[in-house]
Amino acid sequence: MHPRNLFRDSRLAVHILVCLFGISSWIDINGLWVELPLMVTKLPEAWSLPSYMIVIIQVANIGPLLFVILSYMYKEKRLEVGTSILVISVGLVACLLLAMFWQETTIIAGKYHSTALLTLNFFLATVDCTSSLAFLAFMSSLKAQYMSTYFIGEGLSGMIPSLTALAQGAGQINCINGSNINATIINNTWFNDTSYFTYPMYEEPKFSVQVFFFILSAMMLLSLTAFLVLKFHPSLKSEYTKNFTSMDKYMENPVEVITITKYETQNGENKHNSVKEEIDIERKPTKAKPTTTTIIILLFTVAWINFFTSSFLLAIQTYSCLPYDIEVYHLTVTLTNIANPLACFAAMFYTIYSTEGIAVITCIGTALGSYIIIAAAMSPAPPLVGHASGGPIMVTTWVVCIFVLTYAKVGVANVLRLSGRKSLILCGAFTQIGSFIGAIVGYILINIYALFVDAPYC
Repeated sequence: MHPRNLFRDSRLAVHILVCLFGISSWIDINGLWVELPLMVTKLPEAWSLPSYMIVIIQVANIGPLLFVILSYMYKEKRLEVGTSILVISVGLVACLLLAMFWQETTIIAGKYHSTALLTLNFFLATVDCTSSLAFLAFMSSLKAQYMSTYFIGEGLSGMIPSLTALAQGAGQINCINGSNINATIINNTWFNDTSYFTYPMYEEPKFSVQVFFFILSAMMLLSLTAFLVLKFHPSLKSEYTKNFTSMDKYMENPVEVITITKYETQNGENKHNSVKEEIDIERKPTKAKPTTTTIIILLFTVAWINFFTSSFLLAIQTYSCLPYDIEVYHLTVTLTNIANPLACFAAMFYTIYSTEGIAVITCIGTALGSYIIIAAAMSPAPPLVGHASGGPIMVTTWVVCIFVLTYAKVGVANVLRLSGRKSLILCGAFTQIGSFIGAIVGYILINIYALFVDAPYC
């Protein structure tokens, strides 16, 4: 399709641009995490590197906190446009710098540390955490139909780097058989004692870490271009809510009764007739705005959902999957990142606005998440380990859990959107609060109390 023809259908163009815009929300930090299996073998922190990154990511929540403070200090200004451009631009530059300097180290307190990687990780985490607020605030200026499209893009921000890493071969492990022969002499007689074992061996990637980050940089550039076109292209202005109709004050109800004064002339005299005409605004009926109590419940719901999906479950993912085998782990990572955008895509066709329905779906996802937590806590011997059904059940549980919780999250965002921009900003804030608590709880349980035991790769 020719670009000019594409922009003639403004709705299709906005859907595409919003999706590309949403991809930039987390693609860079997700890409950094999926590259860890390759980087930890070459960096001085080795397998302790993720623990450093977790702490840095939580410190980076200063970004969304600052955005909320400034938004309430300057209520008359829409800070989300400039913030969104800054967020994507910083992510683009950071990815380029990672491609060139991710292996650079310096001596701190007598030890080598990956200062370049960890510093850029802070910038990536700061802008990505801030995107949860700024991007949603910007989406409030577009028609409601594009909210699900945005979440599809946000879901793709996890799926694209995961599929790229799988194509690269990042994290692939082969179990190699080995043996040791121990010779001993007893009463001038030689005895050979052979012991057999297996050990993990990482495959060489099909392309380097540098190429991987250049690919992420290209995606960030594409997202930045999409946002600029979305915001400034004149043919797309009709898809913004403020330009949807000149009768904004009558948009609370699908049908408005407007009193119109008519002046008719009969026999040279003006006759004043006041009549009422019903004007049917051609649009879908607007949903009722949620009450304050409902908003509070939904904000805690979205925090609870992100506690699971964005941090805690991801922190224990290896403990729940690795005991079955490495293929189960990689299949889980791939399919869950696909389940996220699929849930958002499903919400485009059927969006749930019922708080009761959201509660039921969230409870189902919580139950599935609880099974995952129990399995992780039982590592290295979770339920059905060693059985043919154990691995498929775990993969299915993960996929369905992420799907239903993501679907519930989109439903929460759509309901809160009915209350306007401020509610979406709060939605983004509680999203980060839930993620922050989940990350802290996961870090404490894993690294301090050691409640989860890692299973061997082979």
